Amino acid sequence: MAARGRKPKGRSAFSGLSVIASAVLLFMVALPTFITLTVGLLPSLVAFIFDRSPGRMMARCVFGLNFSGVAPYILELWQDGAQTVGGATQQIFQPLALSIMYGAAGLGWLLYLAMPPIVANVLNLSAQRRVTELRKNQRGLIKTWGDSLIKEVDRSS
Repeated sequence: MAARGRKPKGRSAFSGLSVIASAVLLFMVALPTFITLTVGLLPSLVAFIFDRSPGRMMARCVFGLNFSGVAPYILELWQDGAQTVGGATQQIFQPLALSIMYGAAGLGWLLYLAMPPIVANVLNLSAQRRVTELRKNQRGLIKTWGDSLIKEVDRSS
């Protein structure tokens, strides 16, 4: 039975509202940073829109690497004192900067696509090794106790 008064887990309206409020605040306070983040994090936005799986693992994976590609340009914008709209647009429209930002997001997509088969292979190899060890132990037990052990186990099950 479900407990009374508990709401089912789901997306909170507060989280969406907080993202929008943060974006508006960033737009008003630091427009060059907002421009760089908006252009640089477009692949993350696409991943967030299209990922409907529980936990949104694809969006998390793409965002993490995409943000790591955008972060150096945000820090450069803050450290050089070029916190101007002209400096931000000049920075984000450099081919190298865009290729680093979007290339990092591409690595996030590849990581998301490549990891499930790799993990499945590692788990499969681990299970095979465990079966081999158990068979070796089984042979040792049969050698010690003889074939009568197998017949007793078959009768009991």
